[in-house]
Amino acid sequence: MIYLLVFFTSFIATLFLTPYFISLLKKASIVDIPGGRKLHSSKIPRMGGLIIFIVVLAILNTFIDNFESLELILISITILILSGIIDDVIGLNSFIKFILQNIAAVILILYFQSKYSSVELFGFTLSEPFNYLILLLFIVGAINSINLLDGLDGLASGFSLLIFAIILALAINRSDAFLILLSVSLIGSLIGFLRFNAFPASIFLGDTGAYILGFFLVLTSFLVTIDYNNRVLDITFPIMLLGIPLIDTVKVFFVRIVNRKNPFEPDTGHQHYILYKNNIKHELSVFLIEIFTLVYIVLAIFYLQGIKIPALILFVFFTVLLLLLEPFLDALKLSVRVNYLLKRIKSLQIGGLKPTLRILIYLSTLLIGFISIFSFAVKTSLNIEELVFLIIATITLLVLAGMQFRESQMVAHINVFLNFTIFFIVSKLSIPLFSNAEFNFSTLMPLHDLSFYVLVIFIIFMLLIRWKIYEGRKILFTGIDLTLIVVILLTVIVNNILEFDFNKYLSVSLLEAFIFYVWFKIAYDLKPKIGLILAFSSFLLPITLLSVLFFVKIF
Repeated sequence: MIYLLVFFTSFIATLFLTPYFISLLKKASIVDIPGGRKLHSSKIPRMGGLIIFIVVLAILNTFIDNFESLELILISITILILSGIIDDVIGLNSFIKFILQNIAAVILILYFQSKYSSVELFGFTLSEPFNYLILLLFIVGAINSINLLDGLDGLASGFSLLIFAIILALAINRSDAFLILLSVSLIGSLIGFLRFNAFPASIFLGDTGAYILGFFLVLTSFLVTIDYNNRVLDITFPIMLLGIPLIDTVKVFFVRIVNRKNPFEPDTGHQHYILYKNNIKHELSVFLIEIFTLVYIVLAIFYLQGIKIPALILFVFFTVLLLLLEPFLDALKLSVRVNYLLKRIKSLQIGGLKPTLRILIYLSTLLIGFISIFSFAVKTSLNIEELVFLIIATITLLVLAGMQFRESQMVAHINVFLNFTIFFIVSKLSIPLFSNAEFNFSTLMPLHDLSFYVLVIFIIFMLLIRWKIYEGRKILFTGIDLTLIVVILLTVIVNNILEFDFNKYLSVSLLEAFIFYVWFKIAYDLKPKIGLILAFSSFLLPITLLSVLFFVKIF
């Protein structure tokens, strides 16, 4: 119950505060100016990651009894935040930033000193003082790697969301209350922030936000490896977990040195720029990097579970692939081949597309209604307090959506996805509406499941027809939609590797919610007025279900 409260509080707080923070940053002229290697064409507020820290700090202060125990953590991250703020506002010399980052890293090492008995790297125990040097190098390098990763809209925050999601799963496996609380608050805040940071972004993390995320990624990954290795701080696990930004940073760093350039100066040699320069769309570049992140997450989990040698061999293999990304893309000429294929498809003359699309929308709407009715419930394992909280949370989201609609004239689609997710999660924790009917409900379950498969087929055809009608000019999925796909894939992977009962129904619920969400996106795109009604109506689905369960529980 407490973690549900933490998630919704951090999500709603970030969703509510970020628009006001955007206005404040614009008035203060704390914006990122386009030009040079930057891909955006207008002034975008930066330093937005500060919102994430404020929300997470408030959560920790509220729910942790011994808040003083975090003193060294707070001092360390405060130093990073101050250097980030100065850099975002007026700029800061790279050498001074480096010194401040090392001071913050030393303080973080002092915090961990009582928590581990030894430090290991790739199976070797590091002796003093060499272990402190490696820890210092890793912490500073990891924090800067997240800053360098933040080159495309939503990339650093989406990457961090995936890492914190697996950290949460591993923390739940060990019942680590502090790590669960911290991970849940970060996940909730990041999802809310991605609403504004994913492509096309209306706010950037800035150096401040990148340092904050980098710090928490190091902190949480260290806590996990110490917990799983009997007080041994095995740096190999965080290296594998954060492989994507770390490998890219090391590669670019050495390339700059070889070319006699300042290794601390930014350029376009990073993996995300390489993808973008090969005519891979902005949001698709982010999606591909997040997919590759899943590979490193799986390898890190295997390593943590004791399958060390195979995990390390595969880690080296995929690292080589990552390092050879640019020559591989050049040799493959992927963008040329894809563009040629797309032109051939566009040239195909197919009649009757719009009438077919209308028929599919009507049929899929009937399936949506059927699935919703047979997913409805009358009894639940949730208690009254949990039901009341979820009702309040959903109504709060509805009020917030209404407030933001007055400014932007649209409902944030992430709210719609969350509504569907709440509905399916609650329905899976409850007894179906027709289970007490005279006929055998089990005979309808295959039909219920079959409806989902048919709905997916309809949606695929609808997407193809829509793409043909617009000839690929009008993009349906946003950056955050693609990140949600990767998050769902991650929950499925975690379910299969760690075998969590909780994660099993969570992954299924997320998948079902996303199917509904894609249908909504298509309907909204084709008929915006009806789509707007559907957006607000999506709030009624979980509110109605929760209200019915609440009154049944009482009476």
